[in-house]
Amino acid sequence: MKTYFCFIERDMGTPHMEPLAAETDDQALREAESLLRTHASGIAAHVICEDARIGSIRLPLPDAPGQTA
Repeated sequence: MKTYFCFIERDMGTPHMEPLAAETDDQALREAESLLRTHASGIAAHVICEDARIGSIRLPLPDAPGQTA
C-alpha cells in the first residue's frame, strides 16, 4: 500500500506536512486540495508518494483591492 504525504507551502510561518488517507493519485490530489483550503496562509499543496512528486495544487491569488477583471 502506498503512503501519500501532503506538504503545505505557506506564505508565512512553518510549512506543514501530513499523511493522506488516499489510495490513488487522484484521491491524494483531491484530499490535498481540501487540506490546503483549511490553511489560511497556505499557497500550495504538494503531494508526494515514496520518492516521487505526484502533483501540486495552487490556489488562485485573490484580486487586489480596487482591481477589476
